[in-house]
Amino acid sequence: MSHFLKKALMLSEIKYPWLIVLSALCFGSFYYVDRMYTTDPFWLFLCYWFSFGLAVIWGALNYISHIHLNAMYQKQNDLHAYVNQLVMSADEKLELQTYLEDYVEDLVEQGMTKQEATNEAINQFKVKEFLSLSKNTSFFNLHAHYYLLGLAVITGIVGLIIWVVTAAMNENTLITLMIEVTLFAYCIGLVGLFFVYKILDSVLYQKVNKLFS
Repeated sequence: MSHFLKKALMLSEIKYPWLIVLSALCFGSFYYVDRMYTTDPFWLFLCYWFSFGLAVIWGALNYISHIHLNAMYQKQNDLHAYVNQLVMSADEKLELQTYLEDYVEDLVEQGMTKQEATNEAINQFKVKEFLSLSKNTSFFNLHAHYYLLGLAVITGIVGLIIWVVTAAMNENTLITLMIEVTLFAYCIGLVGLFFVYKILDSVLYQKVNKLFS
């Protein structure tokens, strides 16, 4: 549970925070203008969809920014770092690193530079062991995105506190109502986005596995 809370409160994982803040500010401002001045539903419709569009753009950019190529498939130029990220026991890693180091020495004796020999040894091993080591390894490392739930809880709690305080003081002004509606709307949106991300993860995982199966 503490591990989950730690991940949920890692708000630094949010990418492009200014974009979602801008979306929320636009939404709140449009809501205020709607309740205070607007009589034209067409412009109101466009304004709300503008703020929604900003949120969608942020959701897409944030999701893409958290997709990282699995280390198994990245270009590697360090034997120790490459072996260390493989799913193997410590003894197997030590044995493999010794084998690769010996192979590198042989290639150096044949005229290659140390770096060229290291790259060649890693690439040769990838070709030989690609299927056996990667059959249970995703092509991409997909983020858990628990920070969305953490941010949703925070916005929900702040909105609830403002609602309780203003209700108790009987001073629910249009400004406080605007803040409450914005916070609750984005709280619900963040929870929904979490499940959208999970669906995208599942689809991406299935597509990639089908491609490389």
